[in-house]
Amino acid sequence: MKEAFLQLIGNRALREHLRDDICRDRLSHAYILEGAAGAGKHTLALQIAAALECESKHSDGVPLPCQRCPSCKKILSGNSPDVIYVNRGDKATFGVEAIREMHSGVFIAPNECDSKIYVIEEAHLMTAQAQNAFLLTLEEPPAYVRFFLLCESVSTILETIRSRAPVLRLEQHAPQMIGEHLKATEASARELAARSPEEFRELLAAADGSVGRALRLLEPKRRKSVMEQRASAREFLSLCGGHRNSVAMLGFLNGLGSKRDELTERLNVILLCVRDLFLCKQTENAPLCFFADREEALDLSCRFSAPELLRICNSINDAVDRLRSNANVRLTVTRFFMELNPQG
Repeated sequence: MKEAFLQLIGNRALREHLRDDICRDRLSHAYILEGAAGAGKHTLALQIAAALECESKHSDGVPLPCQRCPSCKKILSGNSPDVIYVNRGDKATFGVEAIREMHSGVFIAPNECDSKIYVIEEAHLMTAQAQNAFLLTLEEPPAYVRFFLLCESVSTILETIRSRAPVLRLEQHAPQMIGEHLKATEASARELAARSPEEFRELLAAADGSVGRALRLLEPKRRKSVMEQRASAREFLSLCGGHRNSVAMLGFLNGLGSKRDELTERLNVILLCVRDLFLCKQTENAPLCFFADREEALDLSCRFSAPELLRICNSINDAVDRLRSNANVRLTVTRFFMELNPQG
C-alpha cells in the first residue's frame, strides 16, 4: 500500500483517507484542519498541496508526496507562487480585509501548478463578517482552487462554512511517539535524551501532545523557562502538603512574577499539576497532562484529599480569571494566598 504524508507523525487513518482521495481525484475543494497549536496543521496543508502536484502521484511504491520531484521540492520549500497563505497579520482578530484581498486573486489562474492553494491560518480568529465574506468565495470557487482553513477549534467556524468544508481533526500524540520522532529527526533531541533522560521526559510531558511545541522546547532558553515553571509547580505542592508554612507560601507566591502574563502562565502550569493529582484520586489510569511519571503523580496524590485538591484547583482558576479581568496583580496574589490559608 502506498505510504502517504510521512512528514506528519501519527494520524494514520487520516493520512490513508487523504491518500485515497488524492489518488482517485476526489479531494474536496475545501477542508478545515482542526488541531491544537503545533499539532501539524501547517505540515499537513503543505503536504496535501505537494501531493496534488506530485509527478509520482500515481506511481506504485513511491510515497505521496514523493518529496523529490521538482513540483514537490518547490512547494515544500515554500517557493511555489500557487501556495498562498492568508492570515490576520499583526491584528488581534482576522478581519474581512484579508478575505477581500484573497477574493480578488482567486479567479486568476495558477502560475505553474494545476491547483491554486489558499492556506487560511488561525481561521478560529476570523470575525463573523470575515467568515461571511469568505462564504461568498467558498460557494462557487473556480475548479482549480483549494482552501485549507487551519483552526484550533471548529466550534468557532460558522455552520454554513462547515457544511461546505469537511473537518479533518489532527490527533494529539503520546509523549513516547513525539520522543521517537524527535530523536529520529533532531540531533539536539538525541543529545538531550542521552545527556539528561529525565529532562527529556519533562520536555515531552510539557509538549502536551504537540510536536511543534516539543520542537520549540528544544531551544535551550525556552526549555529552561518551562523547566523552571515545572519545578515551581512541584514546589507549590510541597508547600501545600503537610504542615504549611504560611511565610514560605507567601514568599513563593510573590516570587512567581509581578507581570500579569507571566503570573497567569505560571499559575496555569501549577493548575495542570494539581489537576493531575485530583484525577489520580478518581482513577489510577487517569490521563495526565503534567506528570511524565505516573508513579510520581500517584504518590503525591496520596498526600492530599480529593476535596482539598478541588479547593486548590478552584482557587487557582479564580486567580487566573481575576488576572484576565485586569484585576490588580498584587491584590490577586494576596487573595489567592488567603484562600489557600483560610486559617492563617
